[in-house]
Amino acid sequence: MPDSHIRRWPRIARPAKALLAMAGLVALQWLGDALVARTGWPVPSSLVGLLLLLAGLVLRGHVPQALDDVSAPLLRHLMLLLIPSVAAVGLYAGLLAQHAVAFLLVSVGGTALTIVVTAWTLQRLLKRARR
Repeated sequence: MPDSHIRRWPRIARPAKALLAMAGLVALQWLGDALVARTGWPVPSSLVGLLLLLAGLVLRGHVPQALDDVSAPLLRHLMLLLIPSVAAVGLYAGLLAQHAVAFLLVSVGGTALTIVVTAWTLQRLLKRARR
């Protein structure tokens, strides 16, 4: 009887770990909200939450399996999160046309910076994986 109880534990542990991973993501979002509200930083609170997540993952050295399982479906449907941004572009088209040069410079610069940082991070991770 005790042996069958031990064999069932992994089936219970995986959903529990997934719930903890989800709770951790929500907690980081709330912590980002609290930090931005408390400090008055002019950055989105979700960005602060993501930076806290990044810091935690860097300290840990890898992504826990439960967090990977929880975040994979979110990342697969990431484009759904961009719908409000696309709608805002349509709503503020006149304002964007008025500041088109600045918008293009920031968009191109931000994209280029993202590509450079992503490539640099990938190179570091590949070097680490080869060791």
